[in-house]
Amino acid sequence: MRNRREVLKVLGGLVLAGPALAQHGGHGHGGIASPRGGSLVSARTTPWEDGRCAFCDMPLKTPEGQWRGRTFPQGFFEQTYSQIAFERPRPAPHDPKQTVEALHFESIACMVNYAWVHGLGDGEGATFHVTDRGGYDPARPQETARLVPARQATFYWGERMMVVMNARLVAFADPAQARAFAERHREAHGRQRLLDFQTLLDLAPLPEMNLVALLARHAGLLEEGEGHHGH
Repeated sequence: MRNRREVLKVLGGLVLAGPALAQHGGHGHGGIASPRGGSLVSARTTPWEDGRCAFCDMPLKTPEGQWRGRTFPQGFFEQTYSQIAFERPRPAPHDPKQTVEALHFESIACMVNYAWVHGLGDGEGATFHVTDRGGYDPARPQETARLVPARQATFYWGERMMVVMNARLVAFADPAQARAFAERHREAHGRQRLLDFQTLLDLAPLPEMNLVALLARHAGLLEEGEGHHGH
């Protein structure tokens, strides 16, 4: 069985060979630890004004006006904001010269995929947090993007739901709200799934836009700039 590094070499080869996209390149055996307890680390302050996703480099805050040729609805980015908070400051996995208290992501998939490639584990000196979509108000996105521990959340996947990075995932603190959301969007979203956080970890790396290029870049298989970013 191939380990995570070997799988990423294969994924990197796909990037260099052409535009093929591996939706499920492999499972990160030895990668993300299962969220079966461990201490809870409180979420850190979100750098809304200048923060960027640690995996795809997109802004955490929905840009005003056009961004890369597109205009997004108010609060579109913030609704899937996620964070890995560390028990104590540590070198950033992508830049050992930088010390961080938390890593910030604009997509749930970005957080899980970053953790997969860098071997970060929930409950191992870190806690994974996600925005509760049930209490979220797009008219006041930064004020209502309340973070909850990912291990306690229920995740909704909708086949035709549009969120950043085309990750198709949002999170709910209350399972009943997740079920109600699914019922309201049954026709619009097509196929639907309710998942727990352990299932997301088991399925990592999760499909999202530019997945192969991003995994290869974070594994050091591509030079900076070779992995294309975008919504």
